[in-house]
Amino acid sequence: MNNLVIKPNYVSLFNCVGPECEDSCCNDWTITFDKKSYKKTVSHPKFASLAKIAFTEVKKNAANWATVKLDEQGGCPFLDERKLCNIHKHAGEAALSDTCKTYPKLDRHVGGNKYRSLSMSCPEVARIVLFHPDAFQFDAQHSGHKAVVKPSPIWLEKSYEYSLELLVGLGLDWEPALLAIGLLMKTSEEVRAGQLPDSALDERFLQLKQFAEAGLLVEQYAKLPYAPIPQSHAFFGVHSTFCQIHSRATRARFSRLNEAVSAICNEDNEFSVAAMNQAWNAIALPALGEHADLFERYILYAIFHHHFPLLGEEAPLKAFRLLVLDCFIMRGYLSAMAHQHKQLSESDIILCFQIYQVVRQHRPVMAQTIEDVMRECEIESVPAVMSLLKTQ
Repeated sequence: MNNLVIKPNYVSLFNCVGPECEDSCCNDWTITFDKKSYKKTVSHPKFASLAKIAFTEVKKNAANWATVKLDEQGGCPFLDERKLCNIHKHAGEAALSDTCKTYPKLDRHVGGNKYRSLSMSCPEVARIVLFHPDAFQFDAQHSGHKAVVKPSPIWLEKSYEYSLELLVGLGLDWEPALLAIGLLMKTSEEVRAGQLPDSALDERFLQLKQFAEAGLLVEQYAKLPYAPIPQSHAFFGVHSTFCQIHSRATRARFSRLNEAVSAICNEDNEFSVAAMNQAWNAIALPALGEHADLFERYILYAIFHHHFPLLGEEAPLKAFRLLVLDCFIMRGYLSAMAHQHKQLSESDIILCFQIYQVVRQHRPVMAQTIEDVMRECEIESVPAVMSLLKTQ
């Protein structure tokens, strides 16, 4: 069996911008050194003195041997005056921590294939994913490894491939496309549970394709009810947790977003989902202009990055709920920024997506918080989940 390495062009396009980064990963992050890299660093003549005070030895295992003590501003003590890494400069890449060697790279192995991606918690990655015209050209090469591995479940691969086709192959706007993906996930859940054969996914996809061609998915989405109360509870519940666990909640970049959210209040100083939705329709959507495909690009990224609906041992519908909720929250952030500043710049758009992903991609508790909030609000069925996206 010839295993593949699948790589989107956004991986090849990425280059760290170093000191020009709007939200540097050299600040506020937990930087863990493995034993080998730690030994190389502390024994290097350039770092011998600094290393004595810059590290805390934790010795949990060989991969987690020491952590870096950040300075009072949350910065790594190994940065030079230009905010470049002294370890990389003087000792080379081999001496870097695993965190610093790999971030924002992420490789996911599924059924013997390697899917290469990047984390959108990096502002430069967010910029490329959301705006670069060539970001989603894909390349597949033989890995050279022919190891026999357990194949990926048929239901998972069909769900993944058909979700991509529903998003990009049928000419649908992103909301009806998500509705189609949700309906596919209902079937996927039954197939995964052994209640239906794998072929049911083929039949469901063909049915959804026919629905799309007949305009029925657009019509069905239009008929979903506007649900401001569940929207308000869901947004406030998720954003409150987001503020509590974000590692950079006291920084100016985060405060710019949170102040915009706080400004969407009614006359009783209560958060107003109506004002948020009005800001989306009246300001944000027109301001997006040439970036009207913003959410299509994000959803395409999310499907590939997570190998959707792969989510540990969880069910496909949970993965779908998380995907829709992510879109709902980030659209809310865009609306808040548009409401506050009466426009949306590319920097504002990057900020909204990237700041959210800092927590969403690196704090597993956030996924459980989202699921708990949606359960409490009784937002679990496909129509109820999709109603989060209705703005009027």
